[in-house]
Amino acid sequence: MKKRMLWQFGVIIALLLILAACNGDDYIADAAGEVSEYAAAHIDIPKVEESNGAGYAQIIVQDSPPAHYAHVFTSGRTRGEYLEDLDYLYNTLAANFPFFGVIYRSMGVDMHALYRDTRSHIENIRNIRSDRDFANIVNTQFILPARGAGHFNMLTGDALHMHIQIFSNQVARGGDRFLYFLHELDNPATRLLHGLTDDDFAPPTPGVDSFVFATTSDNIEARIIEPGRIAYVNILQMSYATMPLDRAKLLNFYRYVADFDHLIIDIRQNGGGDSRFFPQLVIAPNISEPLEYHFYMLMMDGAHNRRLLATWFDNWWDGVTPYPVFQPIHGDLLARLTYLDPSDAEMLDVYWTWRANIRPAYNEAMFSGKIWLLVSERNFSASEQAAAITRQTGFATLVGQTTGGDGIGINPLVLALPNTGVIVRYSPVYGTDPLGRNNQEFGTAPHIFNRP
Repeated sequence: MKKRMLWQFGVIIALLLILAACNGDDYIADAAGEVSEYAAAHIDIPKVEESNGAGYAQIIVQDSPPAHYAHVFTSGRTRGEYLEDLDYLYNTLAANFPFFGVIYRSMGVDMHALYRDTRSHIENIRNIRSDRDFANIVNTQFILPARGAGHFNMLTGDALHMHIQIFSNQVARGGDRFLYFLHELDNPATRLLHGLTDDDFAPPTPGVDSFVFATTSDNIEARIIEPGRIAYVNILQMSYATMPLDRAKLLNFYRYVADFDHLIIDIRQNGGGDSRFFPQLVIAPNISEPLEYHFYMLMMDGAHNRRLLATWFDNWWDGVTPYPVFQPIHGDLLARLTYLDPSDAEMLDVYWTWRANIRPAYNEAMFSGKIWLLVSERNFSASEQAAAITRQTGFATLVGQTTGGDGIGINPLVLALPNTGVIVRYSPVYGTDPLGRNNQEFGTAPHIFNRP
């Protein structure tokens, strides 16, 4: 703990030295010089078409499975049922989850090999006492080695209940596109495995925000480093539950330090949360003109993606609904995305250009001085998106380390295994910057690196 405090203090001191050495906007980072050479190494990932029943798992599982597949464990399930769930998970991912190549290149983890090894383990294990035992096997041997890349993880306990609440809340507020998410979670096997009841899935009042907001929040640390000159804010997480309380605290602080020269915003310990937090609570109050940005979202046109994103894929543009319109990937797009890995490009089918802008919350920015954003490899999801938007728009100068990634995308999708009801989630979107760098793989590079 002392070492971490010293390290954090050291970063702030280093930034203070930068501030002392800089006068106004004299320091201009050469962004082009900070881009690392593209790593050309890649592997060929076979594309699996889940809809027609082809694929690696189906090749292994013959029409007449071996006799030992019918062996009944003490859990009451057969070996074949557990293998069927694993095969279903793998084949669905292989046709819908675009990060197998990214995971291999960035971590050296071969998801195809992990699947084969996990399957072999289940084929040869002597006993599985419960569905939870099976879930632990799959989680330990197949899911955790990916280290959460592409939001790939297993949902249990409080996390599962929170997702049910979020989806129900979205539906109540008119977000019909989340109905399929709820349908996926609300099945007999999942209810039995996690002890869910009708109360957990009870529909909230239409049009009412039923999310349980926090009554207290220690999420924001705001203090003065140098009176009249340097202010500091630490945001620990971007939680929707604390947004009302955090909004009030941040706006009051912006008013208090409005005439300071520098505002340091520290998100180094921030692992993400709600993507609305940073644009609404940090950027919008502190800009006088709209900030525009754009990224690319590419996807595999798999059956599960289509089913859970039915309103996105099928209810096409009506001039009113602000849903993305995915189009087939074409040669002109690939020519623009010069950093897009070739093997990944072969797997991807459709894309959407995410163009957006953040409008000022007030007529004038509350804080008009220099803003610095401290970032680290811990930034993921919503905090990564904050770094990516900041880098592209120039809202602040980024200082620290290359971020952890996976901040360009849409809601992760959920997947229920048919026999056990185990719930897995994954991101269907392969997000890139305007040059095709995958956000999960490359993250966002700061303007100023925190190096010895």
